[in-house]
Amino acid sequence: MALKLNLTVDGSSPDSLLKGARQIVQHVRPEWPQDQLKFKVYTAGFTNHLVGVWCGDTTSQVLVRVYGSKTEMFIDRDTERRTFEVLHRAGCGPALYAVFDNGLSYGFTQGVTLTATLVTHQPVWRAITKHMAKYHKIKEGDLEHPVLFPKMRSFLSFVPVTFEGAGMQMRIDACGYSKHLLSKEIDELEEHLTGLGCPVVFSHNDLLLANIVWEETTSTVGFIDYEYGGTNYQPFDIGNHFSEFAGVEKVDYSWYPCAEFQRQWLRSYLSHYREVPEEQVPDIEVELWYTWTNKFALASHLLWGTWAMVQATCSSIDFDYLGYGITRINEYFKRKDEFLSLTAPTSSQ
Repeated sequence: MALKLNLTVDGSSPDSLLKGARQIVQHVRPEWPQDQLKFKVYTAGFTNHLVGVWCGDTTSQVLVRVYGSKTEMFIDRDTERRTFEVLHRAGCGPALYAVFDNGLSYGFTQGVTLTATLVTHQPVWRAITKHMAKYHKIKEGDLEHPVLFPKMRSFLSFVPVTFEGAGMQMRIDACGYSKHLLSKEIDELEEHLTGLGCPVVFSHNDLLLANIVWEETTSTVGFIDYEYGGTNYQPFDIGNHFSEFAGVEKVDYSWYPCAEFQRQWLRSYLSHYREVPEEQVPDIEVELWYTWTNKFALASHLLWGTWAMVQATCSSIDFDYLGYGITRINEYFKRKDEFLSLTAPTSSQ
């Protein structure tokens, strides 16, 4: 059972962040001598502040995550805490040590975060297919109500009709991505995707490269950061993951995996999910999932495009969220006709 601490960590400066992390660790690891604590501020997060703390020469870190400004508007923190507990019980995530007023403390996942090159290495992507299949077999959540479109509309509800900063509004005007247009696209995409009849499973929903950790010594991966976890259409996690091959800070959609790579990846995933050898996964099933996956990649672009527009209005993190959001929606429109026109094979073909 996680500790519940009546503490608020000030993340406004590096010094205050480390001071707060020290306070949390005093409760989580009271046996650690305070004068031997070491700290590392991680910078991979785009929503929160994250600090790793360890003692002396030990490699066992305690992570302290401080929620980003106003993220409670669109992230259900109670759901996130329950997700931590579910994943830990299933052997898919670290232990949750403590909950404090504006954050969490939990175990460290050993390994290195992925890069655009590393994610294409066969041992790595095969480990991802295996872990994702295990994730998707967790029996948890309301399978009748996938989170995708409610979450998308929740993000959209916080997007202003007119941005306060003149510079931001000029950028929106230049590309034409108004709130009205985004709402129209969400409605159209929902009608198309919900008509596919895809299965709904417990999903991570945010498998960007920085949220996947590769442990070379064991040839395994771990998924981290469960803020958006919940039941969702099964192909979404895959399509979202593929779209994240492009990166975040320097986005390059030439890294989006080609059809041949996707089919190999999907065959491996379906083999683990169905618990059968790869050669027993029918080609027609691989093609069906190829169609589904690319269609749901479109949903990924709309989801994170609207998310980024919200972050542009409230986040204190130094990142061009608006530019990132525009890039995601650009890719949505670039791929929209191509992916929506994909047709799934049938047994009679």
